[in-house]
Amino acid sequence: MCSQALEIFNCFWSKDDIESHSGQIIARITTLVKMSEQPHGLPYPGTMPIPPQLWSFTERHQRFFEAKECLAADHSRCSGRIVRAHIIARSQLKQIARNGHVVAVPNSLLAVMRMQRTGFKVEEIGVGEFSTMNCFCADHDKTLFAPIEDALLNFSSQQLALLHYRAIAAEFHQRRNQQESAASELDWESDKPPDVRFSWIDRCSRKASEEAYYALFRTEKLIAARRFEDVGSLVVRFDAPPAVMSVGAFRPQYDFAARRVQNFALPCCYLAMHLLAADGAAVLAFTWLRANSAAEQFVRSFAARAREQMASLAVQCAFEHIEHTCMSDTWWSNLERPMRAALLERVRRANSLAYRRSPRCLSYRIPYADWPVADVR
Repeated sequence: MCSQALEIFNCFWSKDDIESHSGQIIARITTLVKMSEQPHGLPYPGTMPIPPQLWSFTERHQRFFEAKECLAADHSRCSGRIVRAHIIARSQLKQIARNGHVVAVPNSLLAVMRMQRTGFKVEEIGVGEFSTMNCFCADHDKTLFAPIEDALLNFSSQQLALLHYRAIAAEFHQRRNQQESAASELDWESDKPPDVRFSWIDRCSRKASEEAYYALFRTEKLIAARRFEDVGSLVVRFDAPPAVMSVGAFRPQYDFAARRVQNFALPCCYLAMHLLAADGAAVLAFTWLRANSAAEQFVRSFAARAREQMASLAVQCAFEHIEHTCMSDTWWSNLERPMRAALLERVRRANSLAYRRSPRCLSYRIPYADWPVADVR
C-alpha cells in the first residue's frame, strides 16, 4: 500500500548490525507465533535501534514526499495556496470514525521505517489527517471537486469521473515524488557505478509516473469536454453500513481469476478503486478509461465472482493495492486474529522491494466481510 521505495531502509543493516543484535532478532522471530494478540497490530516486546543513517535518510527525503503543487491543467485560476486536500472526504470518514478517528496502517516515511523494524500495525488517525495530499490549490480543490464534496454521492457519471481524476492525480503526485527522491541519490557524473537499488526505483517510478500522467491528462480532457461516460465504471452497492474505506489508483498485474492482466515491463494502464458510502451503506466503485482493455479485464473478473464473495474481495484488494485504506475500530477489533494478521501481512509485503505478486494474490481466501450485495451495475 505504501511506497516501494521505503524498503530501501532494510538495505542499511550491515552484517555487524545483525550480529550485534542477534539476540533481539531471535526474540522478534519468537514473537511471530503470538501475532495479533492485541487488536491493533503485531506486538514486539523489544525492538532493534534504528541506525543513525536511517534518520538522516528520512530527513533528506521527506521534502520530496511533502512537495506542494497544483496539478490542475488551468494554472491561471490557481489561488497560489496549496491545501491539504482529502482523497477520502471528511464527510465520508466521519461515517466510520469513533471520537473523530479512524483506524489505519500509518504510511508516512518515519512510520513505515519504524514498522519495518517492529512489525506493521494499525493506529488511530484523526479524520483531519488521514488521506491528505498536496497537489491542488484551494481554488481548484473547491471548484473541481464541488460535485463530489458539496453534494451527496450518488455515483453519477460525473461524480465517478471526478473520483477517478482525484485518485489518478494523487497517484501521479506520489509516483513522481518517489522518482525524484530516488534520482537525488544518483550521481550520473561520478566515475563510480550508480547505486543499483536507487537506479531500479528511479526507473520503475519514472515509468509509473509517466503512465499515471497519461491517465491524468486524458481524464482532464474528458472532464473538460463533459464526456463523463468515457470513464468506465462498475458500481457495487452493499446492504450494510460502511466499515472499510479505501481510495486509490493502481496498475493491476493479476485479476480476481488469477490471470495476468498486464506486464509491468510493457506499457501499462491504471484503474481506480473507491470503497466509500452512500445512503448509509457501503459502495464499491471501480473506474477506468474505457479504451483500456486490461482494466476492463480486471473489473470483469470481479463482476464474475459470486456475490457473497464481493465484500471480502474488495477488502483484499484494498489492503493489497491501496495506500489510503482505513476502517472502523469496531470492524477491525471484531476480526479474528488470523484475519488481522493476514491483512497486515499484505501491507508488509507491499512495502517490500522483494515482493513478487502471486497470480492468486486477489483470489478469494478469507471471509473478511459478509456485507450482502444489493445491486451491481
